[in-house]
Amino acid sequence: MVTTTAANLTLVEKQTAWALGWIINGIAGLPVNSSDSSDSSPNDSRIFPNPAQELEDLLGRRIDFYLGEDSKLTEVIGKWNRVWGPFVYLAQPPFNKYATNAIYVAQQCNKYVIGVAGTNPMSLQNWLIEDLYVAVLADWEEYTEDEPQFRPKISMGTKIGLDNLLRQHPGSSATIIDFLTNLLKAADENIEILLTGASLGGALSPVLALALHEKKSIWDPNNRARLKVVTFAGPTPGNYYFAERYRLKLGNTTTRIWNSLDIVPHAWKPELLSKIPSLYEPQIPSNPLIEKFVNIGKLLSVGRYYTHLERLTPPLKGTLRPIEQTPETSSNQVELNVQLTEALKSGLAKENVSVSDQDINGLRQFLAQVKQQHIDAYFDLLNFPSEVTELIINDKQLPPELRLQEVVPEATEGVIGKLLEYSASPDVDE
Repeated sequence: MVTTTAANLTLVEKQTAWALGWIINGIAGLPVNSSDSSDSSPNDSRIFPNPAQELEDLLGRRIDFYLGEDSKLTEVIGKWNRVWGPFVYLAQPPFNKYATNAIYVAQQCNKYVIGVAGTNPMSLQNWLIEDLYVAVLADWEEYTEDEPQFRPKISMGTKIGLDNLLRQHPGSSATIIDFLTNLLKAADENIEILLTGASLGGALSPVLALALHEKKSIWDPNNRARLKVVTFAGPTPGNYYFAERYRLKLGNTTTRIWNSLDIVPHAWKPELLSKIPSLYEPQIPSNPLIEKFVNIGKLLSVGRYYTHLERLTPPLKGTLRPIEQTPETSSNQVELNVQLTEALKSGLAKENVSVSDQDINGLRQFLAQVKQQHIDAYFDLLNFPSEVTELIINDKQLPPELRLQEVVPEATEGVIGKLLEYSASPDVDE
């Protein structure tokens, strides 16, 4: 069998991976319907076996719209069909108000793409656990059928996210391994399975791929499936020995894509973290607040030997992007600015640290550029037509019934507060 290596990916293949990995994020920020919430009274006569069902239904319809015959996206990536999922996983209370993880499968002939969602900006579980729980490492050995020669480890946050992706769906009791097992039983030819995702999904998708590879005797005993991986904007999921094990198992079929001006792929290697404060200079100078948060990142990850998968992959060359403002985004930004300012001042006051308005304004500009470089820039770097970019990132391009209600980034205060707690209490192993 001829193996397609990372270097052989065409632009369309990269565009396809980005698009199919991105549209699984379609319910980010949408709260679980209060009538579906597990907070329902125990005397409620209604039964809600799957509190995430309404989110899954909406997300499925949004994905189908993007993949529809008349979609502008289809003109770029070809016709794909959703064949499994989406499955949405919710954290335990009190973090179950927003989607935690999501996964689905799309098909084109004998090719399948598993899309893994990134960080839900409203989910404290995502931010505080799956993104930031990096001070503690978990053994990879539980996912293998042999005993690794060295000690590959992944962050505890990555492990929690991976376990969510592997667990039984609350409604159907099916897992991704169940789907793949049944798929191969019914398939009359060999298949290709590509795993992809951006940001948190860029860390979880290759880890899920390696977990599937390690357990292939369960779902693919005749070795009829070829696994490929394309990651975008991902942080490091594990230590040096994990990266080495991954390289030996899946390195020749993995493509890592990252933007040189995206801060997320700079985590969690200390040398890369050190570059973040000056990343947008001279337009956006570093300041004590930016450096403070970067130092927290270094504190969390020091001594863990975090190493990128396919670490020698050069980045795409990013450029600073103008921050466009509309009346709607301006009003939302005003609310976020107030929230950010209050959270910073409150958190720093507990440490007897004062902060200037100039520093806060600088941090705002920095974060606005971070968002542009972490999301929007990839559409340009991958040469997407502007109308396709607009379709995917602008909710208003969808039919009214598929649009998300306006949400307020209320998670900001909790995330900033927790980061400042880490700063004040450096004993991060507890």
